[in-house]
Amino acid sequence: MVSEIFFALTFLGLIQSPQKVGDELDAPTTARMQQHAEELQARMMQLLLEIEQRDQEHGWARVGTLLLSVLQHWQFWVLTGEIVLFFVLCRMLMKFCHKRRSRTKKGISRRKDDDSEEDPSDILDARRFVSKYLQRPVRNLGGMCKVVEELVNNLLAACQGLPRNEFMPQLQPAIVVGSTSGPTERDTIYRLLVPLNPPPGHAFHLELGTEGERLARNSCLRMELQCMCTRERMLGDVLCFLHHPEHELKDQDPNLLDTLCCGSYLDAWKAAKWLQELVSEAWGAVPQSAQLQLTMLPSTRFCQFMLTNASNKSLSIELMLGVKRDDSDTYLTFE
Repeated sequence: MVSEIFFALTFLGLIQSPQKVGDELDAPTTARMQQHAEELQARMMQLLLEIEQRDQEHGWARVGTLLLSVLQHWQFWVLTGEIVLFFVLCRMLMKFCHKRRSRTKKGISRRKDDDSEEDPSDILDARRFVSKYLQRPVRNLGGMCKVVEELVNNLLAACQGLPRNEFMPQLQPAIVVGSTSGPTERDTIYRLLVPLNPPPGHAFHLELGTEGERLARNSCLRMELQCMCTRERMLGDVLCFLHHPEHELKDQDPNLLDTLCCGSYLDAWKAAKWLQELVSEAWGAVPQSAQLQLTMLPSTRFCQFMLTNASNKSLSIELMLGVKRDDSDTYLTFE
């Protein structure tokens, strides 16, 4: 095709620049040559148009290929970006759900704690009590706490010396838990734990809540009678509750199930009332009773009282009953 174009251009140059030497051509010959030149010129123009059209077609094909390649790469990167964005959103959603679940659990825990203080129906529920772990306090107590601890232990010793039912819980030395400060010194409350041991012929069994080892609000203390036949044979001072009929036990003090329990479980309300009565009765036998006046304070779960001296200065004390858990230094308290 290029050779045809070259030939046509050469021919046109020849006819458009006629020779200046020699004889001039006749008119018919000149007309034919002019017609042939015009035909060649038309053919040349057609060939040029075809070449240009082919170049355009090939150019558009190359452009289309380039655009297709770019489009394919664009779709790939868009898909990659969507996948990355999806995983980022999933991770953010998981973190948000985890934080919300944690806040929800904390809120439920706080509501349970609030219910333990505000729900009056819990007072009458004999098989339930709030339970906590209480580590044994360090013995280098502050001056006032040490004085309060000694005073309370003198009071508990006086309680043990009272004529009483032999099959009631045995009070152990008090442990200072802490103090709750108020606006004035008069409003400060000193809190002490009074551990209990089972009486003869009885055993304590802690039944933890539904959360396994973690102590929960529905934990309870079950009482169980034990055989005292060996002591009965050797000492003869008791009758076995398990192996004697009821009519033979009528002259013996009642067992714990008949005094401080509701069914087989310790009643926190009855236990608190029992300790309150003991403290009121035993205070007169405490040496400090000559200088301090005791006033019992109303409470359905604790033994609370206030001591006032001659200068009208007073301090408040709160005694909590509890049992030791296994062989550890932790206690389950009745609240």
